[in-house]
Amino acid sequence: MQNTMPKHYLWAIGEGFKAYRPGEIIVDRYQVKGDRILLDTQPEEMPQMPEEIPGEIEPYLRLFPYRLHIPQVFGILSVTEKKGTREIWLLQGGPIDGNSGSIMPDIATAWKNATPMRQLNWLWQMAQLWQPLNVQKVASSLLNSENLRVEGQLVRLLELQADRKSLTLQHLGRFWQKWASNAHPAVEKFLKQLFHQMIAGEIHNADRLIGQLDRALEVLGRSQIRKIHITTATDTGPNRSNNEDACYPPSKTAISYPPSYKTIAIVCDGIGGQERGEEASELAIKVLCQNLQNIPEEGDPLTITTKLEESAYAANDAIYERNDNEQRQGRQRMGTTLVMALAHLHELYITHIGDSRAYWITPTRCYQVTLDDDVATRQVRLGYSLYQDAVNQIASGALVQALGVTASASLHPTVQRFPIDEDSIFLICSDGLSDRNRVEEYWQTEILPLLEGKTNLAKVRDRLIEIANATNGHDNVTVALVHYQVTDKGQITELSLPPVKVQHLKVQKSQKNAELNPSDSQFFDNKPKNFPYDSEYKSAWFYLSGILILLVLGGILAYFLSPLAKVLPKPPKNSTFPENTEKPSKQPNSIFSPALSLDIGSFIWINHSANSPKSLYEPIELLDSTANKTVKGTVGNGSILKVTRKLNQSQETWLELEVVCSTETPSSIDPEFSNIFLQPKDKGWIQQAKIESSLDVVILERNSEKLDGCFKNY
Repeated sequence: MQNTMPKHYLWAIGEGFKAYRPGEIIVDRYQVKGDRILLDTQPEEMPQMPEEIPGEIEPYLRLFPYRLHIPQVFGILSVTEKKGTREIWLLQGGPIDGNSGSIMPDIATAWKNATPMRQLNWLWQMAQLWQPLNVQKVASSLLNSENLRVEGQLVRLLELQADRKSLTLQHLGRFWQKWASNAHPAVEKFLKQLFHQMIAGEIHNADRLIGQLDRALEVLGRSQIRKIHITTATDTGPNRSNNEDACYPPSKTAISYPPSYKTIAIVCDGIGGQERGEEASELAIKVLCQNLQNIPEEGDPLTITTKLEESAYAANDAIYERNDNEQRQGRQRMGTTLVMALAHLHELYITHIGDSRAYWITPTRCYQVTLDDDVATRQVRLGYSLYQDAVNQIASGALVQALGVTASASLHPTVQRFPIDEDSIFLICSDGLSDRNRVEEYWQTEILPLLEGKTNLAKVRDRLIEIANATNGHDNVTVALVHYQVTDKGQITELSLPPVKVQHLKVQKSQKNAELNPSDSQFFDNKPKNFPYDSEYKSAWFYLSGILILLVLGGILAYFLSPLAKVLPKPPKNSTFPENTEKPSKQPNSIFSPALSLDIGSFIWINHSANSPKSLYEPIELLDSTANKTVKGTVGNGSILKVTRKLNQSQETWLELEVVCSTETPSSIDPEFSNIFLQPKDKGWIQQAKIESSLDVVILERNSEKLDGCFKNY
């Protein structure tokens, strides 16, 4: 079958583009098609690369893992004119139709005709993007309807826009609020309630927002019937004598189920150049299948994500231990890549390590949803170079992680989840197929007909194997196809969910005003009359201030009038509490309130004063897992940790913390607490309540000098 590649359209940013009109061709290569849209007439040629990466471009590289939603920098275009050299930056992979060259519709236009599941899905995606974009100071990109485009299920950005002020979820809530009146009747009441809580500061971090949208998606997803069809195949290829790939379900089989732990597809590719790759692949699949049988039918996303990560660690441990037991060194050590798809309720989860890939095929486009764990990707994510330049460097494809090569403490599996609201196909494959962009080249002719009902899974599977052998042929090839079908049951009833419970209300009221930029006078000058801070907020603080003043004056007066004042010992100058006084419990309205700040991505500092009484020092100990309560190690004073995961289990919230840096040696801690001293990159679990109750924990601002100094060695 003849294949045609989509045209390569680019989005231009920079002042230099204003001088050109539609039809003009720039530097004999880029044809101007419309406002800021260029057609690359020589897509097989390398674009011009910049000598240095300027600050305004760096966020694109740092956000490379989110390229499903954010375009990436293709190259630079320098045009010499009379007034000097103009620079135009070219973005690729944006929301531009590959056939017509037109921009995808903006979200405000598409919103009113979208299904309730899709409206929630779009909001969920933006909520997922909020924190990473805020860290890079480009969150305002999500507050511009013209910049927000939609391609079916996906929200996509035309470009990144720099923030002019500090932004919070209150700003996002006010932006979303104008869509409430056009929301589907099934979700209108829920969304109005959600937006109100965001504006009022009651939903103050992205985790809470995502959690509420997750619950809504799960409830609404019950109004749909979902069926998963999976088939796999693996082939040695024309130029190899043995097959180091493996797959599950076994090759040439097909399964069909509703979403559950049974609807899983796995592809493993033994590492080339090392021994017994086929054994590593088969062992990984065996261990993964054993571990995934315990996934709960109604498990929440955090539980499922944690289970998938733990399964990857278990597979890694099995291969790693076999290498050690057989005393394998260097290239004798076996290893394998992993890409795994799990359908669960209304979502599909992708777990990934190495350079095997997952693709998402929709009626409009084929998206690569995994990033290769190789040197080129690492260079981009660190902000060192553009991807087009990085992949052409020596050893750019060398893997930086795979199963079985290193201990699990050094392994970082990626788990992504995708709410699905329409028929979709996920292709997972080894590089025997994905090399040389064969998937991007053939998806329209070979895979898209499956969504259109013109072929079946087995035919598509076999055809992809043929293409890999005929057009690549240098390696083993393995494919797994996951056909996700969605059917509405009929009438959708109104979504009803309880509002988010507000904890530490007094702290939140004081903090939510502080979260707004004090210099943002326009926001405060234009607030509506019923703005929640006007009367209630001022009145509450008026009475609270009066009570505090009276308490302070009363305490001073009682001290000097009491006969006991003359005989009470004064506390030591460098001590917070008298020597034999019990450590007071932390009050909800203390200066540090972790319940308001301990979202994923937060940084905390262990700040125990060396002059404080030892009886008050409670070490921060991290556990191996939430199930196995074995202490993994102690976090030393002065350490900085990052919250990497959260898990709700048995009505308790657990945090996974990663040691970013440690400034103390074991000998400087009381020997009673220096049994195992955690080092940078070590991870472990702790109950959130223990962090909240500790007087030694401080949340760090993202612009903290401590963080800057720490990351230099991270």
